[in-house]
Order: sequence, then structure tokens, then C-alpha cells
Amino acid sequence: MSTLFRMLLILAVFMARHGWAETIEYQIDIRETEINITGNPVKAITLNDQIPAPTLEAGVDDRFRVTFTNHMDVETSIHWHGILLPNDQDGVPYLTTQPIAANSSFTYDFPITHHGTYWYHSHTGLQEQRGVYGALVFRPEQEQVPTDLEQVLVFSDWTDENPNEVMRNLKRDDDYYALKKDKVQSWDQVFAHGSGAIKNRLDAAWMRMPPMDLSDVGYDAFLVNGKTEQQLPMIHPGETIRLRMINASASSYQHIQFSGGPMTIVAADGVDVEPLRVNELTMAIAETYDVIVTVPDHKQYELRASSVDGTGHSSAWLGMGEEKVHAPDYQVPNPYLVSHSMHGAMDMSIDHESMDMGTDHQGMEVSGHSQTEMRHPAMQAPDHSNHNMTTMNAPLSDEAEVQQSLGQYKNLRALDPIVRNPDQPVREVLLRLTGNMEGYRWSFNDTPLSVADRILISKDERVRFVMTNETMMNHPIHLHGHFFRVLTDQGEYSPWKHTVNVPAMSQVIIEFQANEEKDWFFHCHNLYHMKAGMARVVRYDDFEGDPDLASTIGKVMSTDNHYYSFVDAGLLSSKGEIALWSFNNRNKWSLDAEYDWEDLYEIEADYEYYVDRNLQIYTGIDYERHHKKEETLGIAGARYLLPGLINSEWRVDSEGDTRVELSSGLQLTKRTEFEWFWNTDDEYGLELVYELNKDAAIVFSKEKDFGYGAGFELRF
Repeated sequence: MSTLFRMLLILAVFMARHGWAETIEYQIDIRETEINITGNPVKAITLNDQIPAPTLEAGVDDRFRVTFTNHMDVETSIHWHGILLPNDQDGVPYLTTQPIAANSSFTYDFPITHHGTYWYHSHTGLQEQRGVYGALVFRPEQEQVPTDLEQVLVFSDWTDENPNEVMRNLKRDDDYYALKKDKVQSWDQVFAHGSGAIKNRLDAAWMRMPPMDLSDVGYDAFLVNGKTEQQLPMIHPGETIRLRMINASASSYQHIQFSGGPMTIVAADGVDVEPLRVNELTMAIAETYDVIVTVPDHKQYELRASSVDGTGHSSAWLGMGEEKVHAPDYQVPNPYLVSHSMHGAMDMSIDHESMDMGTDHQGMEVSGHSQTEMRHPAMQAPDHSNHNMTTMNAPLSDEAEVQQSLGQYKNLRALDPIVRNPDQPVREVLLRLTGNMEGYRWSFNDTPLSVADRILISKDERVRFVMTNETMMNHPIHLHGHFFRVLTDQGEYSPWKHTVNVPAMSQVIIEFQANEEKDWFFHCHNLYHMKAGMARVVRYDDFEGDPDLASTIGKVMSTDNHYYSFVDAGLLSSKGEIALWSFNNRNKWSLDAEYDWEDLYEIEADYEYYVDRNLQIYTGIDYERHHKKEETLGIAGARYLLPGLINSEWRVDSEGDTRVELSSGLQLTKRTEFEWFWNTDDEYGLELVYELNKDAAIVFSKEKDFGYGAGFELRF
């Protein structure tokens, strides 16, 4: 065969595969718009005058070109979630891409290299919560499992509050939205749930862990395609429908149930998987799943997406009949009866033998023999001959076994095995997921983004992130620009993902191939956790930084370092009191003053440094005036959280005197809290607080210095 003939043959094959590719272009206008979802008109951000943003579609090998025109007076940005693309198109402002400035336009332009269901959203401030999110559908030449119809479903959460005020509320009070959600975990409910709940609460307190909760924010509505309820287009009995489901919520996990029968999962995070029939599916924030369902007969069947905290749901109705068949009510986990040890049951079963760690289990990174070459399916030859699944174009079997759920990915199976490469170096990075609701501090390894911003990796090595969640919250962790394997008991068929749920008090291990360059964002996709500091930048260690972004990169690194300021003012019959404080992730400035309406003053001003959740150190000034005797002292000390959730304060003053103080609080009922303190100066105080709302409370108190009192507390 001549060389010329071979070249012509290769060209013909290439043209047959790529000749249909084209440039797909969109024009999107971003502007502030008043919308009304709950009956209360509020300012939102729309793309082409809609929420969610328009669904954008293209095919593999197409050129994707989207121009965004920002009509707002503030900057914005667009990140292409889960997409493999050039670094400068990723859309993280000041890290990979310049933001879209106010009253200007920007065009994203990149090739489509892989198919699936994805989404796009703003990475500027909290704009995602206000409406800047939409679906992406990138189509293969032929779907692995064809269907009669398809529909995109974008699930989201909605609040009428300004998201910046939501963040401030979370910073102020670790239980701020519990009353709104009717989820206050009070001792009267602990006792009502019996001895098991009492033991769980005491065990948790001894471990210095707060009560478990399933979500942070009290939302006003939950939406599917921008509505609380939606009727899908005409669907006839017996037709198969591919539902491309996206959890675009800012901070809500969504539990999916369909009243028409099992759902067949055929893709997760855009990547085809072996078909898996399930009765229910919990979607972590930012995940996508393609499921196939069938409408059984001439009725309307509900696909319900319930917030996992049980505070609301959205509904999509499939079918044409008048009779409606509702999905079952979601059974919310009972936080009183779930022990800390039970969280481990949510962890994935890891086949450690198949992993062949290749590490010394001591340092953060090692080199050695690797078992795997982590290649994304988009980079593999499209050979479906070895897929352990229904063959191309074959119908799905109604006889396949139905699982109740995904089981934290343990039932999810990739189409292709991990490709083995015994000579590849491996780097292991140990990441503890840390933080708590008090002060709303979230981090990796007890360190927010602004303090330790980068994880360094090297080109062509295999990277393993071992993530241990030490908090009472689930965390959806997302890596930009890469897909990773979530190591499960599926072994070499462990699934591909770009976002993974790390359950409370559990461990998850992911692996990926370091086959990119430059900087990529890595973060919790709970929007408020990310902004509070649970994020890093994964940097390839041969990259010295983009000179065009060098002067502004600090803006993305310091997003968690904003100061929040608050005031509490009490007006009681026994005294007046005021507390002012301002803090960021590490530093706190505070002023506390009390006055007994006669001649007793107590004023303390201090600076506190946050070491970790259990330990803070401080220094300041203490001024007292009593019976016309005045005293001003310098003070320094530490505040340490003891088992039982008892706060302790150990201080020494400028005269060499020491003092130890203990304090704590008990949530007695939904609105009533009991607080106490005692110190070695023989001072004590008891206080009963009845919360009217988050801005005001009725207070009854008894203190050694001020006596009995009753009045109001106002909060600003």
C-alpha cells in the first residue's frame, strides 16, 4: 500500500468522524431583574431574562463559543462545571480568567471534547444563589442508551434574602435558620425521643461535637427549572424519557423519587455508567445524573426533588392523564437517633488490596509503583466492545435488579476499568475536612484558603486525595479541570466523577491523572462553605503564575477573610449591657460593657486569635468601677472548649492574679435557652432567654453583682 494511499485513507477516516463538527455560538445578556417566586418581589440576576439560564447545547468535536454581555454595575463570571477545557476558559475570576467587568462583554471559546450533562454558573461572590446558573448538554455522535424523549431538570434552592445577608446571619449564629426551618434541636425533643437520643447527645457533647444538622440555610422555595412545580411536555404511556438532572442548589442536597417506578441511572457527572436501577437517588450539590424512566400508563407521575432537611420540595410531572400519582413523602433522617458512630456506615467500602497504595503512609507525597493510569473517558478510544453493560442501542431490561439507592456510590460502576501503569509516580495528599457552625468557619486541615492556598502537584503523576470529614455536615467536593476516580469496592471499575460527596464523619479517597497545567480551583461546592474558606488551588509545580493575573490573584485567595460585625444590646431592670464584635477567619475584636444604673461599670475590650475550634488566645483591657473604686487591668489568656461543650477561660491580669471561668448553654425548648457562668473570683450568672425572633428576645437573669433582672435583648 503506497504512502499516499495510506494518507488518503487516514484523511477519509478523520473526515468521516469530524466532518460534521461546527461552531456553536450563543449570545447571553446578564442583568439584574426583579422577580417574584414566593409572592415577595426581590432583585435577582437573570441570563437572557430567565432563571435558570438558557440550556446551552453542542456536540462532541464542535467549537463552543458563548458571548456574555454584563449589563450590571458589578463584575461577574462564568465557570463551566465539569468541562475539560483550556485553563484560561475555566472562568474562576482572578485565578484562571479575568472577570467580566461591569457593562462589558467576554467571549468564551473552546472545543467540546466529551459528552454528557453539565452546567455553568457564576464564581463571583454569591451570584450563583441569585440566579446565575444553567444547564449544558454536550451530545455524543450516538447515545449509549437511546430513549424516546429527553428533558433537562435543573434543581435549585431559593431565598428571598440577599445572599450576603444570609452569609452574615450564618456567621452571627450557629443555629440562625433552625427556628425558621423548625429544626431546633432542643433538650425537650431529646428527652421525647428516649434513651437512645439522650445517649447520642451526651456522647456528642463529650466529643465536643454540636448537634447534627442536614443543611445550613432556611430557604423560601425549592425549584425545578425555576418553578416549584412543572408539567413536562406531552409524554405518552410507555415512552422512555432521559432526564438530565442537575443539582444547581447553592447549599441543598436533593433527594429524588419517581412515583412511576424505578429510575435507571445511565450517567453520573456526565460520564456514562453501567445502567443501575434505583428507587431513590440523593444528589449532592453540583452533581448531575442522567436517569431513564418510563411513564406506565395514562396518568401524571411525580418526580419529586426533596431537600434532604425535609423543609420543602419541587415537582416535575410526567404524563398526560388527569389523575396525579404522587411520589412518596421523603423520610427525613432523625438527627436525634443518628449516632456519631453511625456516620461511618455512610462511608464507602474501599478495596485496599486493589489500590496498592505505594506509599509509606507517613508523608504527604511519595513516589513509587502505581497500579493505575487515570485517564478520562474522553481521552480513550471509543471502543465499546468490552463494556459490561447493555450494548449500544439495546433496550433497557425491566427485569434488572433494583437497588434502593446509590449507597454512597458503592453501586455505581464505570464502563471501563482503570488502565494499569506500574511505573507511574503517585502523590498522596491528606485532607481533613474541618470547621463548624460556630463563627461559620470551614476549611481543609483547619486552615482556610486565605492562609494556605495551594496544593502542589507534578505533571504526569497519579494524585490521590484522601479526604477525612471531621465535621457533622456532608461536603460536596469539586475539582476543576479534571475527572477523578472515586475509589469504591467496585475496584478497577470505580466510577468517574468531578464532584463527590464526603459524608459527615467519614473518609473518601479519589484519584486522578495530573495531565493538565497551571492552576485549578478545588473546593466544597456548598457555596457558603466555599466562601467561608473550604477551598484550595491545585497548582502544577512548574507553573509560576499568570503575569496577567498576578496583581489580582489575591482577591480569590482572600474571599474568606472578610470581617463581619455585630451588636447585641440588653435593657434589663437590673442593668444595661452591650456587646460589639467584629471577626474574620482568624481575628476577632470585641467590646463588652455592663452598667447597673447606679455606679457599677464593667468594660472589657480584647483581641482574640482563632487557633482552632477548641482553642483561642486573647489579650485586652478590663476596666471596672464599683462603689466609686476604679481599676484598669491588662489581661491575657486562652479560651478552650472542654468535653461536654463547656467553654473555659484561663486568664492572668497585669497584677499577676489568675482566674478560671466556665460557661455553657442548653437549648431547653425551640425558643428557650438556659445560659450560665461561674469563675474562681466567686462570680456567677444564670440567664433564661426566650427568643421572639432573630432580632429580639426576652431575658431573665440572676448575677452576683447585678442581682435579679428582666428585660429585652436586641440584636443588630
